[in-house]
Amino acid sequence: EGGLNLMRLSTLPAFGLRCYAVLGAALLLAGCGDEPTGPFDGPRPTIISVQPTTGTAGTDLRITGSNFRSGAAVTVGGLSATDVEVIGSDLFARVPPEVTAGTTYDITVRNTDAATATLSQAFSTVPPTLRFVNAATKPSGNPSSTVIAEGNAFGDIRGGGRVLFSDGAGGTVASAITGAEDWTDTFILTTVSAGADSGPVFVETATGQSESLPFTITQNATFSPSTISWTQTESLPVGLSGHSATFVPIDDETGITVQRVYVVGGTPDDSMPTTGVRYSSIQTDGSLTAWLPGSQLARGVTHHGTVAATPFNSKVQGSGYLYVLGGIEENGGGPVGTISRIPLNQDGTTDASEPAGTLPVSLHSLGAAVFRSTIYLAGGAETDDSPVSSVYRAAIDSLGHIGQWEELASLPEARAYHHLVSFGGFLYAVGGDTDAVSINEAGFHQNQTKLSTVAHARINLRSGLLPLGWVVSGSAMQKARSKHQALAAGGSLFVSSGLYAAAGNGSSENIFATINPDGSLGSFNGATGSNTLESVGGVNLFNTRAIGYVDGDGVAHVMILGGDDVNDPGSKSEKAIFY
Repeated sequence: EGGLNLMRLSTLPAFGLRCYAVLGAALLLAGCGDEPTGPFDGPRPTIISVQPTTGTAGTDLRITGSNFRSGAAVTVGGLSATDVEVIGSDLFARVPPEVTAGTTYDITVRNTDAATATLSQAFSTVPPTLRFVNAATKPSGNPSSTVIAEGNAFGDIRGGGRVLFSDGAGGTVASAITGAEDWTDTFILTTVSAGADSGPVFVETATGQSESLPFTITQNATFSPSTISWTQTESLPVGLSGHSATFVPIDDETGITVQRVYVVGGTPDDSMPTTGVRYSSIQTDGSLTAWLPGSQLARGVTHHGTVAATPFNSKVQGSGYLYVLGGIEENGGGPVGTISRIPLNQDGTTDASEPAGTLPVSLHSLGAAVFRSTIYLAGGAETDDSPVSSVYRAAIDSLGHIGQWEELASLPEARAYHHLVSFGGFLYAVGGDTDAVSINEAGFHQNQTKLSTVAHARINLRSGLLPLGWVVSGSAMQKARSKHQALAAGGSLFVSSGLYAAAGNGSSENIFATINPDGSLGSFNGATGSNTLESVGGVNLFNTRAIGYVDGDGVAHVMILGGDDVNDPGSKSEKAIFY
């Protein structure tokens, strides 16, 4: 298990000199060890460096130097290393299981002709360091869901350590490690133990335990869209469409997590993109408190994408950020490629927005989602409202900076006015329009340009790429739909409102499909409750926005905020309706 191979060359970093070898007639200098006198089979070995310099039993070492020959042996403070392999000018070896915690060791290489080289105090055994779980410092997950632990000094051999969750009674429960490749010195792929409860999660190795991270066990709370009962809550200060609504949990100064919703930009009745940023807290029953103003955007924007990066889903420090992506910044204008970043504070307030880079191309009505500290973009419309099929990703670092954009596998077709949903290591592109359609157009045309399909792609949990591309789900929505809302809630993909045939029909207003463990979807069902959005809010919505969240009692909710009226385009709703 864990045999050495050429992969180790590609996964281990390059590193600098640790000692210099100077060969005289029979003299080896620069701290590279004592040598027996010859005769030797060739030039004597020298050690330049050892990486990593810290680790535990089972850590793979890369020893850089010269004159390492096949059959060489490695000792760690006199203990025989395992899995020794010479590849080119490098030698790889695994730290033996007999090492003890808190000890610094010399590393010695011995060729078969007995010529040796030693680098003194080259490797120290340390406890593991756990930095992130699912790229977050405040992670969460369902029982049996996949999680990724990132850090250092885990070792490179399955069985040499454990990932331990709380059992809720003061003890721990270990998670399962499926494959040998799922445990490395810096990366562990595992699942949430079935008996786990909310509490600390940490990594244990032969040389100690890591500091813990707080892990919250979540459940697919009771959620049945077939028995919808919509209720109005605190309305927005002004009617809006083309805005964004983002659910954001933030720990207050006492450490209590407060759930909030932020509404950014959009157009009121005058159709001029607004600079407004507003936020409200979600109460224990799922309703909203009064809306408060945040710091305004530098420029008004509508039909943009907005994602949140916080310690609950990303590596960012502090309370996190909102990222406003592309959109339209003036009435009748074309799309822009600007990105604005809005810093979030513990009390829910926002600091002034600041430039945060640019998109690969200018887009409006795009799909955007965050998974493991990475922003994914899919589709959207360019100049003249022409939809695209392009997909991109960029990583967010701990300071909230966005890295370089990388193009990924394209969608099966160009689409805009769709939604991109992230759930369980998959991305879902739901519905949308393949034709050039203006942002305020409210008609549903039977021209085969609106989509009923859902395309999904599996995210490679190690690389963040989409190596298998996109697959069109065998389960399509009963009706083609665009300018709608889609989100994951309660283990289902939920779709609401928008433009579709016979809009306003109670059996089509809201639909849902179960998300299966392999990423596929069950059949879409109509949410047939007679208590519809139109009957409660008095408006048939498109270009609205929605969030999914769980209240203090563990009940899953969906909230619909604002939107335009299909029956009276340009009449913007201020209603916030939830169930």
